Amino acid sequence: MSPDAPPGALSDSNRPRGILFLTSCLYPCYTGGIELFHYYFIREISRNYPCYVLSQCARGLDEKNVRVFDISGPFGRGQTLFTVWHHLKLLLRLRRKIGLIHIPYSSKALFQFYHVMLLARLLRIPYVLRIHGGGMHPGRPDFAHAAYFRHAAGIIAVSEPVREEYQRRYSQPIQLMPSYLPFLDSPDSRDTLRERYDVTRDALVVLFLGSVKQIKGPDILLDALQQLGSDWLQQQRVLVLYAGGGDLLDVLRQRVRKDGIQSLVRLEGNVPYENVHHYYRMADLFVIPSLMEARPLALAEALYNGLPAIGTDIPTIANTIEHGRNGLVFKMGDAGELASAIRRLVEDKPFMAACVQECMKRRDSFNHFDDMVNDYSVLYRCLMTEARAGG
Repeated sequence: MSPDAPPGALSDSNRPRGILFLTSCLYPCYTGGIELFHYYFIREISRNYPCYVLSQCARGLDEKNVRVFDISGPFGRGQTLFTVWHHLKLLLRLRRKIGLIHIPYSSKALFQFYHVMLLARLLRIPYVLRIHGGGMHPGRPDFAHAAYFRHAAGIIAVSEPVREEYQRRYSQPIQLMPSYLPFLDSPDSRDTLRERYDVTRDALVVLFLGSVKQIKGPDILLDALQQLGSDWLQQQRVLVLYAGGGDLLDVLRQRVRKDGIQSLVRLEGNVPYENVHHYYRMADLFVIPSLMEARPLALAEALYNGLPAIGTDIPTIANTIEHGRNGLVFKMGDAGELASAIRRLVEDKPFMAACVQECMKRRDSFNHFDDMVNDYSVLYRCLMTEARAGG
């Protein structure tokens, strides 16, 4: 067997051609939505196809049909040139083993895989663009982004607003495939978990789960808590848990100390995805004050776990939360509206209970990881078959 073959991969001539995944980083090196998605998705899709992964993280993906190439380098600003060189070298090296290239796309990213597009066309290897960025910033230079879309064998959007926007921009057919993760269920009881994580049984836990960075609006939640006041929070036994790391974590810690609410707010930092279901199980209410979201996986997982949710009125969140049924929607960036929404759910126990019941009734509608993997597998197979038929 060739040394380039993934460990345990089929060696006979009928083995399906592999898929090359281009990623900047992977979980567990970094805990973010796209890093988590690629980690779990590649693990699962490798049951059907040999997978080759180019990433600045070579830890964690130890599946027998996956080969990870670490393309990190000690060059600082020279990392981009180092990455391009690795991409081209490995693509040429693996060209007879690869049937498809999977490229993550965000118009916000300064670094784009134009070099891969050009070499893929030269080698006649189809590539798929998966649009994951929620910001939908203008593509600069636009003609290069337009070429990117024009030559793609397939284009995937993770939400309907994203699909509509890029279809309008580049007049190319785009397939909608919402992202999912393999949601986990905790075998432990709520009381057991609260004891383990030092959360009192009678606390009303408000959960923020995700990257603690500006685009996720974690400071807006703190603004809302300030408006609610520490007296009300203590009276209602509210405990706010921030589960996630990010560049605003230290800023929020300083602010919590300054406001004197250390007993009411806990910043947990990075939480391994294998443990996030513990936090959903412990919580009573989920808050997602994001300014932008392409596909809010944490929101879907919260609703799957029966948590009423409060989220901003951006389309990808407002289309998931049914206002007044499984949660509440507030105007993006409006801490006063968020404070009112928290107050309503906390004080109106029958309303809270009805929201929980609605979440549980629709539980299965939020968990389609296996169906999503199957849809991708079918798409990959069709595109690779078309490429072979076209010579």
